Amino acid sequence: MYQKFIRQFLIRAAVLLVAAAAVIIWIDPFFHYHEPVPGLKKVVTKSEYQCIGTLKNFEYDSIIAGSSVAENYNNHWFDELFGVTTVKAIKSSGTVSDLVYYLERAFEEKEIKNVFYSMDLFALDGDPEQNFLNDSMPLYLFNENPFDDVNYFWNKDVLFEDVPYMMAQSWLEDYDEGMSYNWDQYRTFGKEETLSHYNRAETVAPMRTKEQYQERVDQNVDLLVTLVQEHPETEFYFFLPPYSMLWWDNMYRTGYLEEYLYGAEVLMENLLTLPNVKLYDFQEETEIVYDLDQYMDPVHFREEINHFVTEKLAEEKDENEGGTYRVSKENMEQFLSAKKAMAEDILTVQMPLLYEEES
Repeated sequence: MYQKFIRQFLIRAAVLLVAAAAVIIWIDPFFHYHEPVPGLKKVVTKSEYQCIGTLKNFEYDSIIAGSSVAENYNNHWFDELFGVTTVKAIKSSGTVSDLVYYLERAFEEKEIKNVFYSMDLFALDGDPEQNFLNDSMPLYLFNENPFDDVNYFWNKDVLFEDVPYMMAQSWLEDYDEGMSYNWDQYRTFGKEETLSHYNRAETVAPMRTKEQYQERVDQNVDLLVTLVQEHPETEFYFFLPPYSMLWWDNMYRTGYLEEYLYGAEVLMENLLTLPNVKLYDFQEETEIVYDLDQYMDPVHFREEINHFVTEKLAEEKDENEGGTYRVSKENMEQFLSAKKAMAEDILTVQMPLLYEEES
């Protein structure tokens, strides 16, 4: 009697385990095995868990790459303006080597027409050695080992949270598939909110010297140059997003300003030598940068700014001699001078005025 009970229990447990695995493999909310089955949408909200799967299994010919600053770009904007099909390669606070890892994986899977790369200056300060895969990541989604997939298809959080969420977004909600990783709708924007996320250093740190950062910045730029050179058939759109004036103030007060100005210069000098690169700079758009109502913190801006950037990328893509935002060999020095002048204005005029108003 006892043995019969044990046998029945084991059979039922095995059936439940097989059923759970079958549901997860069929729905596949992290797209580890396939695109969504008919009737389900491409519900993409968790970059660390879903990004690698979308790069492996979605149909696309172009990529939007960047950190969390790039998450609010709607894929459909690029699809319509450039006549492409995009997915995102996103790593929150991603370094250059992090994003290069994703892009290299994408090139292994597809022929890529365009890469739209939101280039964060602070990413140039990251470790140029590729350390993307570590124990903080769901390694079972990244490697080719089928045996550790048990961490995926026998995962209660996936079964009871991610599977129902994907089904609800597909069937009950009006989910826009272009809003991959979008967080705009869940955040509060405005001057008060932005200032609440800025802890201004009371003292100004010594400016970092070239010996402290030049080698690392140069190596990161070399990573980008190498990536572009290895894929001459791909058009690369690099663009510097507009951080708020609080970010620039913080870079000065923490001693990083000269490093990032150097990074911008080296980036432009090197990328503009490559025939398959288009480079844009939105950082001197003071109507955005000085307007703290457009932000939720010193770096992250409203979705409307993402849309503005996308439109300008398309409008100026044929301006080979440079444009209002398009950088060329001919106008590069104008952009670099404007960047330094804006930083000076922020430090000497805008920030004193701001704190005078707040006092």
